[in-house]
Amino acid sequence: MQFDDMKSAWQTLDRRLEQQHALNLQMFRDSRTDKARSGLRPLFRGQIVQIFYGMAMILLGVSVWSSHAESTQLLVSGVIVHVYGVVAIMLAGITLGMIRRLDYSAPVLAIQKQLAQLRSFYVRSGMIVGLSWWLFWIPFVACFFAWLAGVDLFANMGGAIGWSVAVGMVGLLATWGFHRWAERSGHSRWVKAMNDSMGGSSLRKAQAVLDEIKRFEQ
Repeated sequence: MQFDDMKSAWQTLDRRLEQQHALNLQMFRDSRTDKARSGLRPLFRGQIVQIFYGMAMILLGVSVWSSHAESTQLLVSGVIVHVYGVVAIMLAGITLGMIRRLDYSAPVLAIQKQLAQLRSFYVRSGMIVGLSWWLFWIPFVACFFAWLAGVDLFANMGGAIGWSVAVGMVGLLATWGFHRWAERSGHSRWVKAMNDSMGGSSLRKAQAVLDEIKRFEQ
């Protein structure tokens, strides 16, 4: 066999190997991205639940502030619950939009960037919806009892309301302060544990799948 024939044969073999590798990579990528997409379905469903949750808050708030205008405390509480419901729906809607816009055909680094943005927003929105309960429970409970039995909680609790607000403020500031302290003092393990607990298992699993694809490509 002549040298040119050997060179041509090696080039042909090399092209076939490259094609086989590209095919294997594409098949692996397709199967993994399908897994990542299906893994985000619990998060997607969770946002749908949050929308219904926000709608329930809006209905409760409107019911109270529209029928108890004579009580300033209940009127304000109803408005707060109403606004809370709107915010919960808005945050869930943005999260759903970010999930929908994930481009699984893009390079892995681009998908990872989109997923990191989604996770960051989801953590922040979770803090808004969740940590606000340190104080939000007060107008919520007041609205619930006003709607359920027509009872004015503020008229019956007296000074206990002030103590409840004080305890809620302390709890809210303590939670925020602890997170800031952990960030600044270098306790990255605690910060990571807190962010992971708020980030949701669906997002962690999707990130793990993308890391797997990246390792396979390399």
